[in-house]
Amino acid sequence: MLKAIIFDVDGVLVDSMRFQADAWAKAFQDVGITISREDIYELEGSNDKRLIKSIFEKSEKEPEPEYFEELPERKREALEFDSIKPFEGIPDCLDELKRHFKLAMVSGSNRKTVGKIVDKFFPGYFDVIINGSDLERGKPDPDPYLKALEMLDLTKNECIVIENAPLGITAAKRAGLYCVAVASMLEPEKVQHADLVLEDHAALLDYLKSLISEESQAK
Repeated sequence: MLKAIIFDVDGVLVDSMRFQADAWAKAFQDVGITISREDIYELEGSNDKRLIKSIFEKSEKEPEPEYFEELPERKREALEFDSIKPFEGIPDCLDELKRHFKLAMVSGSNRKTVGKIVDKFFPGYFDVIINGSDLERGKPDPDPYLKALEMLDLTKNECIVIENAPLGITAAKRAGLYCVAVASMLEPEKVQHADLVLEDHAALLDYLKSLISEESQAK
């Protein structure tokens, strides 16, 4: 029986990916690397360290050791946080879901950014929160989702994951979890390795409401 729903954050709960991508682009521009939004979308879910390594590898350059602290700070300074909003219908849906399931949040973003999002939009909604600063190995490794399972004290068969990014889907599948993808930022074919792909947030809300209906009927 389903007992918990584990959510990615950027691109799933909040419409933030273009702002996150633009902030990273500004940070990398400072060190002579030009990237597109798509470059960040495809790496979404990575923690800061892995994202920086990936961008430098793609640019065939080697990051200076200090960049692993400096670039995330530059990115945070460039992020237009006040422009970030929850997707329409998400807060009300979470409010209803919380009456029926445990809720967890698993993000690749750093602790400060995740904390600001939770405090501003979702205070009190989540039983478990994992951010990109919590673990050495982030998505696509399974560690963040395995940690969420441990903290929820549930089995893999009692939880599902809602994702939107290739690396996050891979992490969920490696953790042995059923993964639903919403194609919010990338073409659907780039998230086809999920167990179920939903075309947009309207379809996601319908799916989540169906889980509530099924849980209510099972009682």
